[in-house]
Amino acid sequence: MNPTNKSTRVKSRALLRACAAIALGMLWSSCDFFASDESADSAIPNLHPVQVDGQWGYVNSEGRITVVPAYDAAEDFSDGMAAVQTGTDWGYVNEAGELVIPTQFRLAGPFSEGLAPVRGAESSTYGFIDRNGNEAITPQFEVARQFKEGLAAVRVDGQWGYVDTNGSLAIPPLYSDARSFSEGLAAVEDVDGWVYINRRGDVVINPSFAMEFAGDFSEGLAAFATASGWGYLDTDGSPAITPQFESAGPFSEGLAAVGSELIGYIDTSGRMVISEQFREGRPFSDGLAAVRFNNQWTYVSRKSGTISIERAFYQAEEFKGGIARVKTGNSESERVGYIDRNGDYIWYPTN
Repeated sequence: MNPTNKSTRVKSRALLRACAAIALGMLWSSCDFFASDESADSAIPNLHPVQVDGQWGYVNSEGRITVVPAYDAAEDFSDGMAAVQTGTDWGYVNEAGELVIPTQFRLAGPFSEGLAPVRGAESSTYGFIDRNGNEAITPQFEVARQFKEGLAAVRVDGQWGYVDTNGSLAIPPLYSDARSFSEGLAAVEDVDGWVYINRRGDVVINPSFAMEFAGDFSEGLAAFATASGWGYLDTDGSPAITPQFESAGPFSEGLAAVGSELIGYIDTSGRMVISEQFREGRPFSDGLAAVRFNNQWTYVSRKSGTISIERAFYQAEEFKGGIARVKTGNSESERVGYIDRNGDYIWYPTN
């Protein structure tokens, strides 16, 4: 291989890795702990974390406090449980607001399929607990992702494989990186680049072209990157949408955020249905997508393709069950609130 070409490829991979979390929208964390590809489950949460006078608790979808703010940090509910922090340690509350798993973990991931990845205060490895706080899979992994479709990506001796809910290595650690399973397939990276495997570990998509990065399948399509840009594969491994974009997000409600200098939305045929006009764009949910103009976020309607909420926010997230988390203020003093689909606050931003 020509050294110059090799150097260029390495730089290209480094750049793609650096922007992958932005390009694909809420991918995994690059930190050395359990990593979450996305929300642990698709269930609509009944409770939402809020901060009052520096302490975190939860409100319901009507904006009434149901868990009194008493924690130093609080995560979203998934699988009926939410991680909360006191001091440096994490535990879990249930939807009744009961601390059912005491704060004892240095790191605590989201529950999914009845299990959550955790790392103990005195441990350097990660295992999984069940909803009663019992050790379900012995701590032994350098990094662990949440369970998806019965398997969780884990790292052992610097290589990624997959463990099943019984704690057995279902797919040996052979990969330099690994995504969670979605629609029966998972993207993994070997020495030659990214490919897709099935739940048996068989390579089922290995294109003739080199993929510099590969995302999860959603609605039958997965974003992938080549030297020519981002495009989309179908489940047969064929390029359904030719690589041409500088960024590409997952499909949701039939549309995906893509773009170069500006972001717009395409349908599954690759047709641009909402013009490139945003600095950033998140996936659609409940018929709305959070979009950023310059330094302010608001929401665009899938039906009309126009702005549907006139309020502007410092940050804005996806709608879940008709409720969306938004932030006002700035990076040094942000306030968390929640709005309904009309843009009305059900919880005014607090910190």
